Amino acid sequence: FDTGSAPFTLEVGYSPSTMQPLVTVSVGGQDLQLVFDASSGNTIVFVRENDACLPKSYSPCYSFEEAERRKTLKVCVESNDEPNECDMRDRTKYECTRFLKSLREAQTFADALIIDGIEYDQKAVEARDQVSMTLQGQAGNSTLDWPDMPIRLVLTAMRVPVPPPWLSLPLFLEVGGILGASGPTLSCRTKTVWSSLLERAGAKRFAFDLDPPPNATIQGSGGSRIVLSDFESKYEADLIWSQPKQTGDLTNDGMHEFLMYHLSACGVDLLYNTSSAWLTVIDTSGPCLTLPGFLFDRLRSHVPMDCPFPQGGKAWGRFCSPRRGGAETLPALSFQLEDVSDTPAPKLHLPLERLVYRNGSGHELLCLARDDGDSRRAPADMMYWHIAFGSLAMSSFYAVVDLERHTIGLAPKGNVPKESSDATCASPPTCRGMQEFYPPLNLCEDPDCSQYMFMSLDEGTKVCRWMSTVPAGFGVILVGLAILDLLSHRLYKQTVERASESCQ
Repeated sequence: FDTGSAPFTLEVGYSPSTMQPLVTVSVGGQDLQLVFDASSGNTIVFVRENDACLPKSYSPCYSFEEAERRKTLKVCVESNDEPNECDMRDRTKYECTRFLKSLREAQTFADALIIDGIEYDQKAVEARDQVSMTLQGQAGNSTLDWPDMPIRLVLTAMRVPVPPPWLSLPLFLEVGGILGASGPTLSCRTKTVWSSLLERAGAKRFAFDLDPPPNATIQGSGGSRIVLSDFESKYEADLIWSQPKQTGDLTNDGMHEFLMYHLSACGVDLLYNTSSAWLTVIDTSGPCLTLPGFLFDRLRSHVPMDCPFPQGGKAWGRFCSPRRGGAETLPALSFQLEDVSDTPAPKLHLPLERLVYRNGSGHELLCLARDDGDSRRAPADMMYWHIAFGSLAMSSFYAVVDLERHTIGLAPKGNVPKESSDATCASPPTCRGMQEFYPPLNLCEDPDCSQYMFMSLDEGTKVCRWMSTVPAGFGVILVGLAILDLLSHRLYKQTVERASESCQ
């Protein structure tokens, strides 16, 4: 197999229920629709006999009985070790050279994926099976086959541990599993299907060329695909490249990530005095743009949206609706991929209209997730609270991942002036008294009167004033000082008189 000078592509569809990008992969002789996830490393299949596909009647869903009948499935004997977790930090543990007689003998281990700020649990078993994929090219299709590839069998449906009834977009409906397309360091096995595909294709880079899913309000016309080895020349002049990412550890080596500088909306720098840049990860396991809680709250302060949770409150998987006052469009997010002082860096724009979709009842929702995260961690720690670009956000750009230079190139799609407008941005408030305007949250901050002794905030004028008891207290102190002065003067006179009498 040789891509030559012309690129090969992997065609991408969408789950009609979840807007997750799907690619066709054959596992154990069974064609499956797997979620193309650029942020995880494992190839995961949902097992039909254990009702792991949702709904239970969904087809095609992987049958381990069929794979065992074909004699392609080999279940790792390490599944019955104690402990049996497949840890990416210890790859020597799951060599998987000895096998159980059947999947029925295996014990599962627990794992999870966090997507759009929500945790989805897994009960899994590590195995090997035959895998094949078909790539499209100008000279025809090419099918790549691997007779013995690491896969993960998930034996329970991937769900939220306690699914709230108000979850706006439940994931993994009408899909057969996940094709992990991160670097192999995010897998607990020594190689992955995606890394093997890139190696066979001789690909040093690949590109995301995604159209929005059918229920997005803004549509494309060219179809969706992953481009291997090369990228389309029509985007070359418009590509803006990120700075090389940090390498040298398992997570950063595996993630496709870049630093986003000066993220702004409505002319306001949302990072403000927090940082000049924030870590951004391509995470196509879900469709949405996911922001850390503090960034979501700042953006919400400027963009017209109605949310089913209070400002600063946890979203718990609930999305906001765009507030429509007319024909105006929502504003755009703007950012840079480098921070230079001598010449202005080019800006990229993500119109928020490109994140709007209609749910099953036809209601408009904004596919913008608030990462509620772990409250015990610092909210401004980008290693734990990164920005995630889901598939709907990625459809706003033609994105190239350069695996050798560790950089990502983005070229804009669509018509930014037509798809966005700052006319709908919230107006800044008028501050009073000693208040100071705080641009990120679009609010006036009251002065901290506690820094001054015996002063409190006057809510009417927003000015620091003496506490009501202070004047009376000062009066008591002055009267007391006067009395003490009179007493000391009298004692002084008495002392002088006694001294003069003793001298006589």
